[in-house]
Amino acid sequence: MERKVLGKGLDALIPKKTESLLPKEFFYLALDKVLPAQKQPRQKVEQKELEELTQSIKEKGFLQPIVVRKSDGGAYQIVAGERRYLAAKSLGLKEIPAIIKDVNERDAFVLAIVENLQRTDLNPIEEAQAFSRLVGEFEFSLSDIAQFVGKDKTTVVNAIRLMKLPERMQQALQDGLITRTQARAILSIEKPPEQEKLFNQILKGGLSVRDIEKKARLVSAKKRKIDPFVLEIEEKLQKLLGTKVKISHKRNNRGRIIIEYYSAKDLERILKRVH
Repeated sequence: MERKVLGKGLDALIPKKTESLLPKEFFYLALDKVLPAQKQPRQKVEQKELEELTQSIKEKGFLQPIVVRKSDGGAYQIVAGERRYLAAKSLGLKEIPAIIKDVNERDAFVLAIVENLQRTDLNPIEEAQAFSRLVGEFEFSLSDIAQFVGKDKTTVVNAIRLMKLPERMQQALQDGLITRTQARAILSIEKPPEQEKLFNQILKGGLSVRDIEKKARLVSAKKRKIDPFVLEIEEKLQKLLGTKVKISHKRNNRGRIIIEYYSAKDLERILKRVH
């Protein structure tokens, strides 16, 4: 059941002092008609954060309605605001303020990503998984993603590459045991045993960011024996094509250029750049 509200007649949990922060038109929805998103970008909600939000809503009311879209059987699926929904449930509320948007699954997922990124609610792996899904399932280009989330394309590429980390390292990144910078340093090393060695050194502590990056460069340079001139060309190609590029240069001046792409649409984008 939805009850239309025009910013007046709010109950105790949406006090008058917060009315100016709410949209002029929204609805009260019965909480039992609201369903979590099936594929929410944010997969992990910290208990402490949820408790703090619940206390804030109890004291100050809702500063923002949740965003939902219509689902089957008169229900509504959350597009943005799952933590607010969980907090409302823990408070035993019967209704929740909501904005109803007519969006498809693709646009709903994009809106959820944007909201979470704006609130810095996604950890690096959740962000990487979300971007990967936009590329693989919804055929977004890297430029599309960069535009939607307000980041440059290189940042998006680096985020997606985190999915190449071994599962144990992904979990460590998700749990905050290593940082994005440290994860990228690990990825710059090709061989798994060398990756594992640096990862364990990072976990033990005592290494600065500069130390970690230096170790990664030394390992990569030693294994690849790459000419500085070739390395410079590799970096230029990466900037030109907007994706990861690797040059395998041999002593007879022959070699290979390996260009990464993340979907058929991304491959088409790269081909246009080459032409």
